[in-house]
Parts: sequence; structure tokens; C-alpha cells
Amino acid sequence: MNMNVRKGSLKHQIAEEIRKAIFRGDLKPGEKVTELKLSKDFEVSRGPIREAMQLLVMEGLLVSTTFKETKVANITSEEANELLVPIRINIETFALKKGFPLWGQQHFEQFEEVLEQMRRAANFNDTPLFSDLDMQFHELIVRSSNMYNVKSLWDSVLNRSRLLFIYENDLPFDLQKYTEFHRTLLDSFKTGDLDFAIRTLKDHIIQSNSLNIEFPIEGDK
Repeated sequence: MNMNVRKGSLKHQIAEEIRKAIFRGDLKPGEKVTELKLSKDFEVSRGPIREAMQLLVMEGLLVSTTFKETKVANITSEEANELLVPIRINIETFALKKGFPLWGQQHFEQFEEVLEQMRRAANFNDTPLFSDLDMQFHELIVRSSNMYNVKSLWDSVLNRSRLLFIYENDLPFDLQKYTEFHRTLLDSFKTGDLDFAIRTLKDHIIQSNSLNIEFPIEGDK
């Protein structure tokens, strides 16, 4: 974990370093996270550590139980398939309906740029970077709606979506194939057929985010 924390808003800087550690897989699902250890690692008092951990609990990256331990959050197949995936479908297809008619060449160039970066990340098997780029690709759809409430809803599921991607990639997974999923999606956008683009987007989200494994529920031994 990178412990280079500058003066300033310590809780946000510390929270970001812990986020990176989770998305890199340095902190595993169900792994215990303690104020004391993090305080020693970051060489700061426990106050900003506690505040940073509270931020991450609110984001769904950590789970804290009263009088018990704080752990890196898990995602069950039930949450992924019955909650997270349907929410993403609703957010992204709504955003697509609002933004799609206004897309121009510049917007498609942005998609192509992200897709090229995904291809490079896949070549180096850089899963954390690929995860970031995956979210950037889909955020282009969300932002195109130009609606603050849509972006706010997206932000509320962003980190859980990234967490799901990282957990999926604990399994054998072909990032090159995943890049092609996004190429197929972008090609559907380029047809100019909104209904076809919506169907392809729905299929893409289901295909690439449905979780078929079950992580232990918090507290299970």
C-alpha cells in the first residue's frame, strides 16, 4: 500500500489509498481492516483513519459491525444479479435515451480513446487499470444525459461495480475478450439505431456483470 500521504485533507487521501489497495486486490474480500494497523502504516493518528474508514463504509467498500470488526466488503451473487445489475441497466439505458440523439463525432472519439486504452491494459493484463477504464467507458454514457440526478445515482453504485469487476477477475478471465464486448457495444452505438443500442447495452451489462459465485456472508465461518 502506498503510504505517501501529504498534508491536507488526510481522511480523503487515506481513503483513496485504501480504495486503491482494494481495487488492486491488495486487500481481499472479508479481510480485516483495523484503525491501529492503518495508523501505523500511514504514520498518522487514528482520527483521520477512522474518518477515512467511515467514508469507505458509506461507499460500500468496507463493512463495519457495531462492537465487531471492520472488513473489506463482499458482494454476493444475489446482490450482483438482483440489485446491482438491474440498477445499472436502468441508469445507463435511461442516460442513453437522453444523450444518444445529441452524440456527435467528438463523443464517439472519446469512446474510441477509452477503448484503445482498454486494449493496451488488456495486453499488459493490468486488471485495476482495466477496471478504471471500464467505468470511464460507461460514465461517458451516463454523463451524456446531462442530468445531475442520473450522475448522482451512477456515483452511488460506481465503487460497488468496480468491486464486482475485481472480484470477478479473481476467476480466470480474458481481458481481451472483455475489450471486444465493449467494441461490440460501441459498434451498436455507431449504427444510430437507439433501440438496437439499448438492447445491446442491456445484454452487455448482464453478460459482463452477472456474478455466478457466492462469497461468504459477513460473519460466516
